[in-house]
Amino acid sequence: MADDLLIPDDDDEGCTVALEELLAASGLGHEEVIELVQFGVFRCAQHAPVWTFHVHTVSLARRAARLRDDFGLNVPGMALALTYLERIESLEGRLRELESQLPR
Repeated sequence: MADDLLIPDDDDEGCTVALEELLAASGLGHEEVIELVQFGVFRCAQHAPVWTFHVHTVSLARRAARLRDDFGLNVPGMALALTYLERIESLEGRLRELESQLPR
């Protein structure tokens, strides 16, 4: 499991989307994506001359857009909410895993 829940492992480097594709698929604006990268929620590929993102970032970006649209969150609010939602999902998965190990 990756140390940072929002950033996928680097072993799937072939699964990337360009910045323009991310914008079109998510409904986020260019400045919002830049800020989410600055907050560390999204990470663009280091080796590419243009900004590319892991395909998992599309679902995070869509979720960020829903948070913005449904709750009126600004970018720092989206970053905080995404971080906590990912952590909750991770903990719920771990809980299910541990519960499955209990004797019945």
